[in-house]
Amino acid sequence: MDPKRKRSISIAERAHVVAHSDEGPRANSEIPQEQRDDPSNIVLLCPNCHTKVDKAPEGYPAEYLLRAKESRRQAVALIGGTPSFLTRADAHRAVKRILLKNRLSFQEKGPDPENGNIESRERAAVWSSCVINEIVPNNRLIVALVEINEDLAFEGEIEVAEILRQHTDALESKHLGEALLGPAPRFPSGVEMLFAEREE
Repeated sequence: MDPKRKRSISIAERAHVVAHSDEGPRANSEIPQEQRDDPSNIVLLCPNCHTKVDKAPEGYPAEYLLRAKESRRQAVALIGGTPSFLTRADAHRAVKRILLKNRLSFQEKGPDPENGNIESRERAAVWSSCVINEIVPNNRLIVALVEINEDLAFEGEIEVAEILRQHTDALESKHLGEALLGPAPRFPSGVEMLFAEREE
C-alpha cells in the first residue's frame, strides 16, 4: 500500500511462458504467433521471479510455469470458495467429508496399503492422475479451511495444517516427477482431529 496514494500498487509483471519471439526464453518457433500472444501464454510474476525464470529458462521450462500458474489458480479458487464456519463442529464435518473423498479415492485407485505396490504402469498412471487432480486439491482445501477459520482453531492445529501443506507440496512434486530437495513430511496424524471437540 502506498501511504501517499492511499491505494494498492501492483508490482506483478506479465511474463511469457513461451517467448514472444523466436529468440527469447523458452522459445518455440513451432507455436503460432497468435498462440504466443494469447493470455493463456502469460503468467504474472514479481519482478525478481520474472528475471529469474527468463535468465535461467532451462531451470524453468514452459511446463513448469504452466503448472505453477494452474496451482496458483486453484489456490485462489479454493480461498475464494472456502466457507467460514460459526462452530468447530461445522468445520470438523467439512474436514471429515474431504478426508472421506480422499480415502475412497485411495481405496479405489491407490497402491496396496500393505506393501505400497501398484500392479501395473497403467494403474500407477491412474493413481498419479488421481493424486494430482483429487488428493492434492482436497488437501489444499483442508489447509485453506484452517486458514479461513483460524479463529476456531486450537493451539497446534495451525501447525498441523502447515505440515499438511508441506506434505502436499512434496506429494505433488513426486507425482509430477520432480526431484525432492529433502525428505518429504509424512501426512500428519492430527488432520483427522482438526476442529474436533475436545474434552476439558
